[in-house]
Amino acid sequence: MAWTPADISETCYRYPSVASCQSSMLAFIALVTQYFGQSHVYINPYKENEEYILSQTYDFIVVGAGSAGCVVANRLTEIGNWKVLLLEAGDEEPTVAHVPAFANFLRKSSADWKYETQPEPMACRAYENNVCPIPRGKVMGGSSTINGLIYMRGNKEDYNDWESFGNPGWSYAEVLHYFKKSEDNLNPDVVANNSGYHGTGGYLGVERYPYQDTNADVLINAFKEIGLLERDPNSAEQIGVGHVQVCARNGVRQSTNEAFITPIRANRPNLFVKTNAFVTRVLVDPRTKSAVGVEYSDFDRKDIVKRVYASKEVVLSAGAINTPKLLMLSGIGKAYELQKFGIEVVADLPVGENLHDHVTVTPLIGVIHPSRSTVKTPEEITNDAIGWLNSYTTALSGTGSLLGVAAFVKTSREPRPDVPDVQYFIRTTVLEDYMKVANNFQPINYLPTAYYNAISFGPHLLNTKSRGFVRLNETDPIWGPPLIHSNFFTHPEDLAVIVEGSMIARQIFETDAFKYNGITQYRVPQEACRHLEFDSPEYYACVAVNYSRSGDHSVGTCKMGPVNDPGAVVDARLRVYGVRGLRVVDASIIPTIPRGNINAPVIMIGEKGSDLIKEDWINPPERY
Repeated sequence: MAWTPADISETCYRYPSVASCQSSMLAFIALVTQYFGQSHVYINPYKENEEYILSQTYDFIVVGAGSAGCVVANRLTEIGNWKVLLLEAGDEEPTVAHVPAFANFLRKSSADWKYETQPEPMACRAYENNVCPIPRGKVMGGSSTINGLIYMRGNKEDYNDWESFGNPGWSYAEVLHYFKKSEDNLNPDVVANNSGYHGTGGYLGVERYPYQDTNADVLINAFKEIGLLERDPNSAEQIGVGHVQVCARNGVRQSTNEAFITPIRANRPNLFVKTNAFVTRVLVDPRTKSAVGVEYSDFDRKDIVKRVYASKEVVLSAGAINTPKLLMLSGIGKAYELQKFGIEVVADLPVGENLHDHVTVTPLIGVIHPSRSTVKTPEEITNDAIGWLNSYTTALSGTGSLLGVAAFVKTSREPRPDVPDVQYFIRTTVLEDYMKVANNFQPINYLPTAYYNAISFGPHLLNTKSRGFVRLNETDPIWGPPLIHSNFFTHPEDLAVIVEGSMIARQIFETDAFKYNGITQYRVPQEACRHLEFDSPEYYACVAVNYSRSGDHSVGTCKMGPVNDPGAVVDARLRVYGVRGLRVVDASIIPTIPRGNINAPVIMIGEKGSDLIKEDWINPPERY
């Protein structure tokens, strides 16, 4: 099945003059679909034949080939006599995902589940019906295939907190090994300057973009002027500013599929991969309360249910939205919620609770001087695309200033001295398009992120206190999208941090770096907040509740915690309470969200979770 881009017909009907809707850009998207829409992964037609897959009994079944699942499948198949089946609901990873500057093209495409929140009481009001998109990868590599590529671990105190909650083995000193284990850091200066914090030789390529936009240096110098030190945020100190490193190798995205599965898929006979397999239930033996396998179906043959069996464990790595859904469909969740659907209760656990995310707001717009604009014609962009296919070195091997700079600050609301609570989130845009659609977030942007003449930026909330939840779809619990209640800003402290973070960020327009390079503030207020004084705290609070969005970092819905924690679903070894042979290894186990992008932490969870599984089966401690 080939990748298909998002449908922008509604966007073009409402905003026919935006760049993405011009005939030349539509022709470019057709070219991208034709030349970048296929996967080039070698697939063994015999071994990955469905009849052959169904004929096998496996030691382990891993559900979800995302940021953690691909890691788990790789590490478990290091044991040569263990047979591992990796099931993924999406298709193979298309070449379009490998191009860093094409990140915009992946949202709402066939590689995205296209989830949305339920109407938000305190956020996302500029979206139609007060709902926010929640992009989640439905593809080999999961969300690591459609995200912004950033390699960011968070703060060391995040993991010390996890251990303090009653999760032995999850302190920063203990998880640092797993971050380094997966990493192949390709920038020798980063490794040399931060000895002890980075690894080389792992599966995951980590690098600065080989194509560096000079506007990124301007941003870094501006943040330094307002008091931030330049540093590597993945080392001892996080507060500061610097060029980010990304999950890429020589200008090509490193999803976990590309890093951990593609190199071994053809040469490990004990690894079995099945794509387009939508798992609908974990099979639990009612007598022993043990997971023994899973049921799955194809999207185009929902009436045909297939079963595969695991002799040791079922490992759920479907993510913070789909893992709780699957557990609930399997009878593991809040009893009163399951009984609404006539689902027999296997284990009464708070599945789906503790949902939280890094809500983000970008109220500040910087207009780039024409001499520093990177905007190109569609013909020039086409030449860059063809050049990337040949060398991976054109502007498309970076993302411009988009996410190429990381800046972390501490507001007065954060009591610990070395712990940030705000990250500045930078996006690139074309000012003319922004002016046309600024007050409606629905339109899809088909411009590669490397080409822009304006930047939008603002605070990305790190220490989120608001909590939401995930529930089964009441109309169609199996095939319908789960009901996602993010509840952004329902805790008043979150809005206060966003406002203070915005007031700090506005100082950047007074810096010599911005003035000397001709970056000026676009001072037209957002439509919903025109009645308030521009640049005031009240204005930024208004912008936050109206123009907020998900940070695409959903976590926490199968919380890790000790047996006496009423909110816990899994223990510190990631085993589901009350069900033998069932483990969760993904972002849903996170008790409190790390202060940074979450792809690297979830890969770490995959690495550590794999070792926990190996320990339990090779040299087992007391089990359950």
